Amino acid sequence: MLSLGSAPALAHHANSAYDRSASITVSGIVTKWQFINPHSGLWLNFTNDDGKVQEWSAEFQGTLDLYRHFAFNKDTFKSGDEITLVGHPARNGSPNMSARIVIFADGREVNVRSAPD
Repeated sequence: MLSLGSAPALAHHANSAYDRSASITVSGIVTKWQFINPHSGLWLNFTNDDGKVQEWSAEFQGTLDLYRHFAFNKDTFKSGDEITLVGHPARNGSPNMSARIVIFADGREVNVRSAPD
């Protein structure tokens, strides 16, 4: 039986896939940036203490918020950029996070979950 209603949409927008009680930091090299709706995405290669490279992905809000509040656009991140992300890890343990803070190579920090208005 298929049930349609508002509950799935509420669960989606509540970011239930991420553990909001935990915070992680991942530093690495950007491999891909998708400036798209409904959520923009960033992929980066993270090298762990053992020297193994693991691809991580980070979910951001949509393009309108990112552009309007932070001047992000399709060229904000390029392959090869070094960045650090702070955010909430995926509940299922996968290498995925909901991005909260971006730290650029020049040290500039942007809290993408806090509109400056």
